[in-house]
Amino acid sequence: MILLLASLGVALFYFSWVFKMVADWIHQYPLVKKLPGPKGLPVIGSVMDVIGDTTVPLLFFLDEAKKARARGEQTLTVNIIGRIMTLPLNGAMVKAIVESNDLMAKGKDYDFLSAWVGVDSILITSAEIWKDSRKRLTPMFHYTMLEGYMDTFNKHAHHMVEVLKKERLKGPVDMRNILKGSSLDIIVDTTMGCNFSFLTNPDHPYIHAVDTFTNYVQRHSMEPQMWINWIWFLFYHRECHNALNEMHKLTDEVLKGRANAVKTGDIDLDVKRKPLIDQFLVLEQQGKMSMKLVHFDINGVILGGHDTTSATLTWIFWSLACLPEMQQRCFEEIELIFGGDRDRDCTPEDLKELEYTDRFIKESMRMFAPAPLVQRGLQKDFQLGEAILPRGSDIFMNVFVIHHNEEVYPDNWQFDPDRFLPEEVAKRHPYDYIPFSAGIRNCLGQKFAMQEIKVIVATALRKFSFSTDRDLLDQGFATEVVLKPTNGCNLTVTPR
Repeated sequence: MILLLASLGVALFYFSWVFKMVADWIHQYPLVKKLPGPKGLPVIGSVMDVIGDTTVPLLFFLDEAKKARARGEQTLTVNIIGRIMTLPLNGAMVKAIVESNDLMAKGKDYDFLSAWVGVDSILITSAEIWKDSRKRLTPMFHYTMLEGYMDTFNKHAHHMVEVLKKERLKGPVDMRNILKGSSLDIIVDTTMGCNFSFLTNPDHPYIHAVDTFTNYVQRHSMEPQMWINWIWFLFYHRECHNALNEMHKLTDEVLKGRANAVKTGDIDLDVKRKPLIDQFLVLEQQGKMSMKLVHFDINGVILGGHDTTSATLTWIFWSLACLPEMQQRCFEEIELIFGGDRDRDCTPEDLKELEYTDRFIKESMRMFAPAPLVQRGLQKDFQLGEAILPRGSDIFMNVFVIHHNEEVYPDNWQFDPDRFLPEEVAKRHPYDYIPFSAGIRNCLGQKFAMQEIKVIVATALRKFSFSTDRDLLDQGFATEVVLKPTNGCNLTVTPR
């Protein structure tokens, strides 16, 4: 009897799921067939065009966007096995999306992240809860707090220099691992108030767990077989679940230790500047947060604060190595600002004086958008330009596609920091450049990230030059949660 009831329950679940899919499609189809974009094959749409390694979908969208712009279109709609995705093709369309109060809901793929960061995370939560989440996190990124983080940024930047001194003796250095470890050390230090030395411990289980989970996030969005529950549980669930357990274990250990230290008086929560975890513990003591919410919010900040930053830095150092004349110009500017002192800490005032280096960083983030996809889910029909997008579909703001709009960025595969001279920026729509997303739900930590990036670049360039015999575009693009180079970032590191 129990088996029969269980079978009936499963059957009802799948029936309701199929019924919803059919109902959505009946509503969507009349609207979708009017939208500009590749029609693909019956039922499966363009799925055959995105199958392959992680570079394939990105190149497909770039090519289709170019065709759509040539036809005078401002949006592009693609069907992947009944999943309808619409891409804005210029800053004006991005503005209509990110400034709309009707498009506050994140897309379906963010649901996968909830197992790590919780359903109430600022990264994925509903519009109603998002406001409270942002209010909790905003104090961490206040300008007075950012100044306080400079000591942490400098400490880890100097540590990275010491590691590079040793690693360079072994031959070309894989900067991906160096920058990933350093970025993770910084975000864990600023959020949890502790140091696991991930930079010198690249085989730490937590690093492997994060890599495994974030890889599954992207694969789950683009590999339809993973959408079928029994296939997921049979072939993929165990590895992903083990990675999640490892990530949660570290957060739990730190949180319990920190909470106990507060109880014993070893940590004073009344100090003005304290790591995020202590700020949350104050709210927990006041009854404004549960320990579960503290746990998930910490995970959310770590996810948002290290992977994107390390990817950004990887592409910056790749660009510096491939473009030696521009690297020299950055170095000379930094030398002038620091008066030739190659050991002192960076200050906020130093960073403000970095003009050419700032433009170089921004051009790298244009060429190689570190967070290439931002999604919104449509809970009702929405008019975007001349297109009416159906409820149940998704908007994909493909940052890579926006940043390679040849109508805005002529010779868009040419690396040119002068695109970010004030007079050039003034010619563009402000949302034609969105490395940190934009609008109401933009990245809360963008100033934190830029400050960290500049400290690491200024510290490293004072000590070393970076080179490679490969060309800038001799690279593949892995579009996971962040954009990663598939052909490595092995650079020759030479002391100055």
